[in-house]
Amino acid sequence: MTLNAVNLNHTFSNASNQSIKSVSQTQNDFAKVFKDALGSVNDAQQSTNQLVSEVASGNSDMDLHNVMIAMQKSNVLLKTTVQVRDRVVEAYQEVMRMQV
Repeated sequence: MTLNAVNLNHTFSNASNQSIKSVSQTQNDFAKVFKDALGSVNDAQQSTNQLVSEVASGNSDMDLHNVMIAMQKSNVLLKTTVQVRDRVVEAYQEVMRMQV
């Protein structure tokens, strides 16, 4: 009887360790997705700012039309990022309000 209890404890211990590793891996993947997305938005903002500076100083061959398009794309990326952040915060707050 005790041998089965020991085997059962060992089985549950292995299952919980695998579950913890799985949750940890999921958290890392989730964080990596957000980090990469924020990095791409930041890169787009910086390249747009550089482009605007070059056009304003007359050092660029691009016309104003293409600069305005780049600015709007960058603006849409930023607004989308803010909306995603707001939704994630809202979801987190909803989970925290749940009673256990």
